[in-house]
Amino acid sequence: MHKAYSPEKKISILLKTCKLIYDSMALGNPGKPYGADDFLPVLMYVLARSNLTEMLLDVEYMMELMDPALQLGEGSYYLTTTYGALEHIKNYDKITVTRQLSVEVQDSIHRWERRRTLNKARASRSSVQDFICVSYLEPEQQARTLASRADTAAQALCAQCAEKFEVAQPEDYRLFVLVDGRCFQLADEALPHRIKGYLLRSEPKRDFHFVYRPLGNGADGGPPCLVVREPNFL
Repeated sequence: MHKAYSPEKKISILLKTCKLIYDSMALGNPGKPYGADDFLPVLMYVLARSNLTEMLLDVEYMMELMDPALQLGEGSYYLTTTYGALEHIKNYDKITVTRQLSVEVQDSIHRWERRRTLNKARASRSSVQDFICVSYLEPEQQARTLASRADTAAQALCAQCAEKFEVAQPEDYRLFVLVDGRCFQLADEALPHRIKGYLLRSEPKRDFHFVYRPLGNGADGGPPCLVVREPNFL
């Protein structure tokens, strides 16, 4: 998790870890349903055996930079639970360890939630910068999280990518989005943040990656990518 760059990737790893914990709990008593009260002490045990310094940094990183569109989802729930578990461990010698979050931890979480709500409201009012993760050449390779306005067009984001990835001939590169293995080229006037929001809200959930790479010249024999402008292109 600590090596992952984007908050979304870190949250994805956290969700996979929580699922593994639930699966491990089920091995002891097959068929027994486990709830949050059962999960929290086991999560604390796992965290206590991890690198707590890195975990604290990662959790704060995710809480501050998580996409607001994910704030009410499963990732936000388990991120908040992990934060609460870490606070329990940090204050182990000061509190009575129970399966319930202490009042201090609940207050800390509520302050964070209020701050996130205020930040989200400010963003909606002033159209401040948002974040989008872009890989270079291949999905999840040299991924960078770029800050840009919600109304930034793909052409302007390509200029950011050219500078970030230090490409020699930026005129030969374009921004693509890979969705469930299918490749789409973003038109210059397309709005990547709107496309990202559409894909995050789509049902069923889709695996997608934004990739900055050269335009294909047909040498690989594959069909050209469909050029998309509007977010609902699927």
